[in-house]
Amino acid sequence: MIRIYEVYIDIYFIENVMMDVQLLILVLLLLKEKIRWKRLLAATLAGGVGAVLLLVSGIRFSVIYVLSVLFLDGVMVFICTYHPTEHHRIFFRRPAMGIIYLHGMTSAYVKLMECVIRLVGVRFSRIVVTVVITGIVAFLVLYRRIAGQNIYDVTLTENGENIALRALFDTGNLLCDPVSGKPVSVMEETDEIRQWLAKYPQKYRIIPYQSVGNEHGILEGIVVDRMMIQKEEGQVVKKETIVALYKGKLSKDGTFQMILNHSLISA
Repeated sequence: MIRIYEVYIDIYFIENVMMDVQLLILVLLLLKEKIRWKRLLAATLAGGVGAVLLLVSGIRFSVIYVLSVLFLDGVMVFICTYHPTEHHRIFFRRPAMGIIYLHGMTSAYVKLMECVIRLVGVRFSRIVVTVVITGIVAFLVLYRRIAGQNIYDVTLTENGENIALRALFDTGNLLCDPVSGKPVSVMEETDEIRQWLAKYPQKYRIIPYQSVGNEHGILEGIVVDRMMIQKEEGQVVKKETIVALYKGKLSKDGTFQMILNHSLISA
C-alpha cells in the first residue's frame, strides 16, 4: 500500500524558521557571538525559504542536495556573524565552525524530537523540545555572563590593515604612556604587529612598567590608528591608542591575546 503525505508549504516554512531560530541561537552562543536579532531573523527567513526551495525542487539524498544544504547553512551563519572589519582568517574560520555546530545541533534536534515523540506523542513533542532547548539557551547565556563577561573581540586597524584578537578586560591594568599619559593595553607580540613597527617607525614607543618581582621593566609599543572593542551593547572605538608588546603567552589556554587597559571600557 502506497502512502501519500500532504505537505503544506506555509507550515513547512514556519516549522523550519522556528527550528532555525533555536539552533542558530545555540550556535551563536557556542561561537561566543553577540545575538543580533535583525540578522537572526534575516538568517532564519533565508533558511526557511531555502528549505522550501529544496523541498519543491525534488532533490533528495544526492551530492547536489548535500552541497545545497551546506551552502544554505553557510549563508545563515554568515548573515549572523559577518564582521566587515575582521581579519580574513577569522572571517573564514567562524562560518566554518558555525556550519559544524549547526549540523551537530540539527542532528541532536532530530534525535531529541524522535525520543520525545515516543514519550509524549506527536501532539506535544514540539512544545517539549522547545522548552528543553530554551532551558539550554538560558543556561549557556547565564554561563557566558558569569564566565566570559570580561572577554571581548578586538580589532586593531593601522593604515587600513586589521588584526583581530580576543582581549581580557583587566581592572588591574593601569599602565600608561609616560609621555602622552594615554592608557596602554598589552598584547602578545606577533609577526603582523612587528611588521607594523617596521612599516611605521614613527609610531614606535617605549613603555616602562613596574611589576611584582620585576621592579623596573620596559616594553616595546606602537600607536595604532584605531581599536574597536565589540561589547554586547555595541562597539567601543578608540583612536590613536597605544599597545605594548609582550613576548610570550598572556593566557595559558589561548583564551585571550590582549589585556585591555581598565580605562578603555570604564571611561
